[in-house]
Amino acid sequence: MSIEISEWMLKTIREENNKIALNGDWLEIERFQWVSLVSRTISYVLNGGTLLLCTDERFEWFGNYIASNINRPNINRPLIPIFLLKNIIPNVYSHNNLLIYDMLALSFKDYAFWYIGKTGNDIAKLALNKDNGFLWIFDESIQNTLHLNLADKMIDYKLIQLYKVFEKALFGVMMGDIVLE
Repeated sequence: MSIEISEWMLKTIREENNKIALNGDWLEIERFQWVSLVSRTISYVLNGGTLLLCTDERFEWFGNYIASNINRPNINRPLIPIFLLKNIIPNVYSHNNLLIYDMLALSFKDYAFWYIGKTGNDIAKLALNKDNGFLWIFDESIQNTLHLNLADKMIDYKLIQLYKVFEKALFGVMMGDIVLE
């Protein structure tokens, strides 16, 4: 039996909303770890640090999303020193990490990595070997990182939620509406 697209769409929208609502408390559960990581990162950026955003291949779309949104045009707020690493170093994955560190040290007074992905790749090694990273790691628990589950069916929604909360916190602190602990 077929269903009209209008009915199907309504049903599907409600199902998706219910999925999001049922998973709505996940960040609340991770709040203390998240607050610590976000506070440290915001403090780092506000004290002159630059974040170089990089991801594994699976989350390249999300790195592009962040890069195109954090300093989007026509917003009434300061620009933030967050750059997509692959835009600075084309073919970053094919270079020696020591050469990359040297080039970045010459280019930036103080930089850290914002890495999103799994740990078993060269770009993760690059990011994990530098202090002050804003690290969102999948399927592995590492101190001072946010642990995420790749098998989570809602992971794309959660990533966008994490970004939105981080962005609001960053600009809230910058504008004096939020105080870091």
